Amino acid sequence: MTKIVQYFIAPLSGFVIALSSFSTLADTPTDAERLLNWAELTYPDLFPQPQATQILDPWLYRYYPTTGIYAGINQADQGIYVLGGPWGGSPVYIESVSNMINFAFPSGSWLGALPVHEISTATNSDDIRVAISSNGDAVVVWLENDPGLSIESVWAIHYNSVADAWGQAVLLDTGAQSARNPRVAMDANGNAIVVWMQQLGIEFNATAARYNAGTGWEQPVLLENENSAINGGVPQIDIAMNNAGNAVAVWSQRTGVQSYTYANRYIAGQGWSGAVSIDPDTAGQIDFSFNPKIAMDNSGNAIAVWSGPRVNRYSVASNAWEAVPQQIGAGIEADIAMGSNGDAILTTQVRGGLASQSRITAWHFTPQSGWDTTGRILDEGRVEEAESIVQVAMDATGDAVAVWSQRDSGGVISAFANRFNAGTGWGGPTPIESNNEDIASGINVTMDSSGNAYAIWRQYNPATFTSRNWTSTSNSAGQWQTAPFGVAVVDGALSTPRIVANASGRAISAWVQMFEIDRDRHIFLMVNNRC
Repeated sequence: MTKIVQYFIAPLSGFVIALSSFSTLADTPTDAERLLNWAELTYPDLFPQPQATQILDPWLYRYYPTTGIYAGINQADQGIYVLGGPWGGSPVYIESVSNMINFAFPSGSWLGALPVHEISTATNSDDIRVAISSNGDAVVVWLENDPGLSIESVWAIHYNSVADAWGQAVLLDTGAQSARNPRVAMDANGNAIVVWMQQLGIEFNATAARYNAGTGWEQPVLLENENSAINGGVPQIDIAMNNAGNAVAVWSQRTGVQSYTYANRYIAGQGWSGAVSIDPDTAGQIDFSFNPKIAMDNSGNAIAVWSGPRVNRYSVASNAWEAVPQQIGAGIEADIAMGSNGDAILTTQVRGGLASQSRITAWHFTPQSGWDTTGRILDEGRVEEAESIVQVAMDATGDAVAVWSQRDSGGVISAFANRFNAGTGWGGPTPIESNNEDIASGINVTMDSSGNAYAIWRQYNPATFTSRNWTSTSNSAGQWQTAPFGVAVVDGALSTPRIVANASGRAISAWVQMFEIDRDRHIFLMVNNRC
């Protein structure tokens, strides 16, 4: 385990992260830290002006000079104690740590922001992704600059849900040049696959590394048919994985001046089956395929979408991709989600012409009927144009939620959602927050098997030069509840936050955040778990 920094305190609108040179990444913040943070938020009259945690064996404590009160945890008996103020001059036992954790953080609540790795620089800090398994294990991947080589490399960190602990960050790629676009997916047993585009010369090649739940990380492998500095890929790749451990990776690959979409299937227990083109050459025109996305159901069927948008479906029954991809409308950058029954939703922005306004549009797919012949406009009735790429998530039964940002009637960039019911179709555009601050990032969304949706985004207040992460949770009836999330008001930069949930509703979010400590800037990978 690695020591990180000496004591620092980052006041976050009453929320505090205290790090100690005696604490390790896997132990900070512990339950003690979470409870002390919670006490400051809940009882500011007793515990004002957030303080740093101090250590005097067996105590972890904070002192509040304004009120003369100490609050601490005795590590020997795992009890919570207070001293001073109305409690007098002797330590007074309040409750056990375990009982207070259950009280302060009931099921369904977020446990608090946790720094799990200090990053060397903020380079490409938005290129962060997170995946979660049915058993609650998780993997976060990101790009980090190697200051010695001036290249970006792929890093990953694993979360063990049984131990409730994050491991050490691991460098996955060993290339002499930069990596791009890391993505991650997990199966039901805690195995994971990370894919990225590895630079070779002026090109990029599709690469993957697998995490085995029993033995750890395996060596990276090339997904393409050739390891070429001439006909490689552009830095765009995606991966999906089902509960059984089967996976599909898709990426854009160049051939001369043209680019095409390729795919490679991973078969559990066998390995990668080989790269195939799923975007055949169109005679008489120059092909440019980019922004590939992939979704997969638990039977192993998969749907890939890329620029156009065009789609191609892999069928387990025929063990093949469709011979010719299908054009679905006309859009910018598409997203796709798939349910356990093989239903899918494709979302994108569609512009009718150069002078027309782009609209948030969706198409629905069923294995029985195929794709909708016309798209459904999801922001119907909105006068203002969408500001971000639309994202979509789907639950096991085929219900879905699409999210995006759009200016409201007051000119503020706000978060919107539209819910799809497998029985009745789409609803209408619904604002899911009213914070009067512009959204400064795209909105990320995920769903559990009960139809609950979890959206996350970052907002920026130019008047105070501060950013906040916000989350909004919707039940299956489409009722949204919005609140500040993870880290409240902070100075400095935040990356786009990412969120993912498993079927039971356990969720994990991740983002990159900058703190100023003793006038030096420190950048941390932050996570927050939903119990």
